[in-house]
Amino acid sequence: MPTINQLPTINALSGGDQLPVYATSNGDARKASITTLVEYFQTTFADPNYTVVINAPTNSGFNIALAASSQSIWLIMNPTGTFAAGSVTLPPVADCYDGQEIIIISTQTISALTINGNGGTLVGVPASLGAGSSFTIRFNELQQTWYTIVNSLQISGVDLVTTTGVQTLTNKTINLADNTLIMTSAQLATALLDETGSGLAVFNTSPTLVTPILGTPTSGTLTNCTGLPTSGLTGLGVGVQTFLGTPSSANLASALTDETGTGSAVFNTDPTIDGANFTGHAQTAPVAVSSSGGTLTANMTESNVFTSTLTENVATLTLTGAAQGQTVNMLFTQDATGSRTMAWPAAFKWPGGTAETLSTNANAVDLLVITYLGTSWYASMLKDLS
Repeated sequence: MPTINQLPTINALSGGDQLPVYATSNGDARKASITTLVEYFQTTFADPNYTVVINAPTNSGFNIALAASSQSIWLIMNPTGTFAAGSVTLPPVADCYDGQEIIIISTQTISALTINGNGGTLVGVPASLGAGSSFTIRFNELQQTWYTIVNSLQISGVDLVTTTGVQTLTNKTINLADNTLIMTSAQLATALLDETGSGLAVFNTSPTLVTPILGTPTSGTLTNCTGLPTSGLTGLGVGVQTFLGTPSSANLASALTDETGTGSAVFNTDPTIDGANFTGHAQTAPVAVSSSGGTLTANMTESNVFTSTLTENVATLTLTGAAQGQTVNMLFTQDATGSRTMAWPAAFKWPGGTAETLSTNANAVDLLVITYLGTSWYASMLKDLS
């Protein structure tokens, strides 16, 4: 057998030209035509180049039919808008070769995407595509099946978005960085296995909770809360819950445990007290009044006891704010000069109809006792008390 350098040169090849090969299955050297060798390469090794198909669907329900190709196919869909449905028909299975790939990408959302295998079986193809999403399928000639091998979002080759069936991730980390994983509160609730309640997801700043059951909070501030349900309060004394719901005097008395007497609650301004029994002592703080320019004024709402040191003759005594039945004690003291006089109001009624006069001695003390009834003051005086 001649060596390769002893063979004549041929400048053009034909499919029928023969090449020597070693057949491992037979254990000897044999010949094969160039045509047979090319067919083997086409069958065994996928073409690294892609046939690019660009299509711009204009309506929902579109169908894109891919023609047979000796290369892998890259289908770029540029829909004119978001479509509810659309389909892609793959090349006839008889025209597909082992290892052939098809990449499908869409610039708009297709809510329901149907892939027609055209005689081939499909495994793992997505049922929808989001805007900017893609997936890749690869043909296995032996099984006549297209397998999904890459989707838009994957971790270690495992698809997270569109692959059908259950996928298990172990010790994997998703780092979205500047990307966004979008889902609704309802979709999140469906994904969770141990949630409680229903409705929308809640974050800690100014959330609105609808009929929540809070359990036993460890702390909280209710400064701005309204609509406190008193029926839900526990640990209260007898009658306290009823009083909080209906704050009447009777309910307050029922809630108290050390009250005395009965009736309505009393406040310090103009109360009406019925049949009070005072023990110990009661007193009214005296109010000192003085005259100016011959006029002395006392406001009866301030006290029932008034004191005044006379430093001049009083031509006008004015009593204001008196209540019906009010009894007032007025203690008049002469100054060191003495002989200060007092002109009584016309409304004063005296025993026997004769008005009293003040003691004239220096430092003399007189006690005027007056009771207001109707429009009159009924007066009496204890003089020169010493």
